[in-house]
Amino acid sequence: MLRPPQISWAALGPILFFSLLVLLVLGRTPPPRTIIAPATALQLPLAPERPVAPGATTPTPAPLAGALLQTATLDIVTAEGLLSPAEQQQLAAALDRALQDVVQRFGTAPADRIDVYVGLEPACGLHGIAYTDVRTVQVFTCPDLPMARAVSILAHEFVHQLCHDRYGDRHLSADLLLAEGMATWGAGAYWLGDAPHFRAFVRPWLESGAALPLGESYVGRPISDMNKLYYQWASFVEFLIERDGREAFDRLYLTGQHAPASADYLAVYGRSFDELEAEWRAWVLTG
Repeated sequence: MLRPPQISWAALGPILFFSLLVLLVLGRTPPPRTIIAPATALQLPLAPERPVAPGATTPTPAPLAGALLQTATLDIVTAEGLLSPAEQQQLAAALDRALQDVVQRFGTAPADRIDVYVGLEPACGLHGIAYTDVRTVQVFTCPDLPMARAVSILAHEFVHQLCHDRYGDRHLSADLLLAEGMATWGAGAYWLGDAPHFRAFVRPWLESGAALPLGESYVGRPISDMNKLYYQWASFVEFLIERDGREAFDRLYLTGQHAPASADYLAVYGRSFDELEAEWRAWVLTG
């Protein structure tokens, strides 16, 4: 049985990413995939997490108790009454596959087992959270929502855990742009819908002038803006990795100071964040 961890804000840092009130577009036909995710996993989140005030804890909608399932890497608890025994087994297999998919995309495996809690949200919302320093990820859903949506959320949360395992406690103070951008980019096809990559996904926003400045915080902004920032940040991560490689990106990730655009871009890339943002915009529009 999993218990809700008691963790201070100082310990959580920017990890309190309770991700992702997801509403999926119905009727989208996913493209064929090879290595990132099964076609049935393709999802399109329309609104990410519910924001909370800095320092606030995340309320748990239901007790963290229920049926335990185990895979090679995951200890999964599902809330009582949420799924039938057969559905629980299907969920465990889907989550195991999702972790394998994001590990392949991210590049490194988890350092140890991960506790997963799939809880019941009485209001039938959909949201999640990662407590990466205690290796626990959670998602809250209800029987009326397809379980594939919860899998998409947890794919994102798994990447947060992989980041902590790769970067250590520096992940707790990561530049929010890089932390959420990497978690979204790392979830790959679980977030892309029918787009081939995040560059293509965000291009219409830049072409229409609807894109937001990359250095903006989502605090106090509408959910639609938070959603847009997540995808833009993912495309910025994609840009940095494709252009300058993963080694440089890893060095950058270690320099964050919580706030968006707080990492030392100048020291790593020899250009200011504003210069890199301008180059990213040109890259998106000409790709």
